[in-house]
Amino acid sequence: MKEVIITADSTCDLPKSLIKKHNIIITPLSILLGEKSYRDGIDIFPKDIYEHVKKYGELPKTAAVPPNDYYELFERLTGEGKSVVHIGLSSSISSSFQNACIAASEFDDVYCVDSKNLCAGMGLLVLKAVDFKNKGFDAKKIYHRVSTLVPKVCSTFVLDNLEYLHKGGRCSGVAKFSANVLGIKPSIAVNTEGKMDVAKKYRGKMDVVYKQYTNDCLSNIKQIDQSRIIIANSGGLNPDVISYAKGVVEGKGNFDEIIMADAGCTISSHCGPKTFAIFYIKK
Repeated sequence: MKEVIITADSTCDLPKSLIKKHNIIITPLSILLGEKSYRDGIDIFPKDIYEHVKKYGELPKTAAVPPNDYYELFERLTGEGKSVVHIGLSSSISSSFQNACIAASEFDDVYCVDSKNLCAGMGLLVLKAVDFKNKGFDAKKIYHRVSTLVPKVCSTFVLDNLEYLHKGGRCSGVAKFSANVLGIKPSIAVNTEGKMDVAKKYRGKMDVVYKQYTNDCLSNIKQIDQSRIIIANSGGLNPDVISYAKGVVEGKGNFDEIIMADAGCTISSHCGPKTFAIFYIKK
């Protein structure tokens, strides 16, 4: 049986240690600052984006992975006698997935999964693909198994402010109330169509909001797949918030793996600093 290679867009935001450990190949989206283009996680990092916004008041833009980049990757891997399972950023958010499908159509043994998700929600599916690979499944079976898990991924996050998301226009629900309304801190969820919308509105100081959000996420712990959970943030967060969330996860659940992750440039470009998120798969 052919060796299976798992590939994923940079928006999966998995720690580099896990990417290296599992031999996951990452295809970077592009971050546009002014007239310059940078590769997510290679030429640019979230702190660079925040410094640019602070200095120039200009929000970044993101660009999809072009079909040719996918084509060259798939051609190289299949030419080496390998099969490929690619996990892509939600097709409702980016054209990257469609571009991957265009490239994959030229090969017999490349399978593309629309994660209908982003950030570590994608990352959970990538790691599930790795799990299935380690069980000896072929690419087609991995593709089918991962696809059945797509609607079970729970991805939510809470934002410190709405400037990035509001101006980026990525979340329709944010337009329903002003980004400057005092005291409102929204929790954003990725729905089953792979789009973002406001799930809940919190009020009060952010340290309190982060804790409320954490407890809300884990209120139905018995319905969560205990194999792994990911706690992520986009930088600038008080370490106490992360420690609190990890403590709640450890106290309420019995997870095989608790992963701490940093949001990459693409997610940070749309959400801004001090965004906090918890990702898991439902049973």
